[in-house]
Amino acid sequence: MENTRFEERKELFCAIYLDYENLAISAGQSYPTLEGPLSLGPVIDYAASLGEICIRKAFADWSVGECATDVKKLVKYGFEMRHLPQTSARGKNGADMDMALDVLEDMIHLPHIEIFIIGSGDTDFIPLIRRLRARGKRVYLLGFDSSVGSAIKENCTKFQSLDELLGLIDMVRDGPESEEDPAIIEGDRIAARDLLIRFVRTRTEEGPVFLSDLKNQLIRINPSFSEKRLGFSSFKKFISSLKGDLVSEIITDRRTGHPLVTFRDIDEIDPVQIDADDCLATCLNSRLRFIGDRGVRTRIFELILETFRDRRPRSIHEIASAIHPKIEGSVSRATLNRLLFGLGGEERVFRYYRKDPMVPPIDSPQILNDTIRTADDIEAIYLASVRESLKRIFPDMDDAMVERVVR
Repeated sequence: MENTRFEERKELFCAIYLDYENLAISAGQSYPTLEGPLSLGPVIDYAASLGEICIRKAFADWSVGECATDVKKLVKYGFEMRHLPQTSARGKNGADMDMALDVLEDMIHLPHIEIFIIGSGDTDFIPLIRRLRARGKRVYLLGFDSSVGSAIKENCTKFQSLDELLGLIDMVRDGPESEEDPAIIEGDRIAARDLLIRFVRTRTEEGPVFLSDLKNQLIRINPSFSEKRLGFSSFKKFISSLKGDLVSEIITDRRTGHPLVTFRDIDEIDPVQIDADDCLATCLNSRLRFIGDRGVRTRIFELILETFRDRRPRSIHEIASAIHPKIEGSVSRATLNRLLFGLGGEERVFRYYRKDPMVPPIDSPQILNDTIRTADDIEAIYLASVRESLKRIFPDMDDAMVERVVR
């Protein structure tokens, strides 16, 4: 009997593949004021909690940008670093193709790997994820909330937010420029409540459900579900907050000692739902830090032009330091940094004057693009950038609805 039990406890093996350049850029854009936000320790701990780690690979051009400074960190954590030099003027290096081929080869030649951890928010990986899952593999996706769209989240087994895993949300929340908005958290909780209603409405068996099984069921419906994003330290506390609403009671199973959840009848539950406008508004405020006041935006854009009047290169840090004292009280420094990072790029407002791989992006000198002459030019690029981000996060959202909320 003991031998049978031992055999049933099959050891799971997992493999980690990081589109490191994608993650490093997303980290810098999401947390421009934090030094080295992309920490690998928690990533390894998370993978180890899922199974025995047998492959660790990271893909990037290790000669440039943040990637060049992180080489020692990756060596420390035992990653095999695949070097993919940039092959285009825009800095593309084909990491997604090379990484996808490696994953498929490992799946074929190493069939004992059951869990594949993909670190990227690139939607190009959706076909790869589908093929892995079609072969019975579990795919865990790691990425920063602001750079991972809903389409790729829906295709994986579970989405793990790096903002949450690395503790970055708490750093920002506890910082001097915290912008915790109760309305945003409330919107997320309504969405989570709707998710639980979907489970109650479609479940095939009546009666109590084990608490641990319930969380797994919710993740199957929505791979990005996380009670910590809602402000709860545990799943049990989240479910307890719904007692008297969706949940009838939480009892202890006498046989196993584990918590059981009983639900109210579906006809007794108030079907409150979060509408599309609220969903977009929550995303704009919490994830994209959109500045909705046109007057404030115009003032910021005029100050950007004023800052570059002498045509001297300036870093994001210097631009923000020059502008923020003149708009203090209108937007936080973190929101301003986020806006400035979003305006960077060859076809946007400013671009790198000279990029030193040893200098963080926030301190790298920028110059104004020649096509930018007025505040209206910057306004058009800013709104287009926000709409593009929304469409990436909500690919099925109607264009007219996105246009209506971003203006």
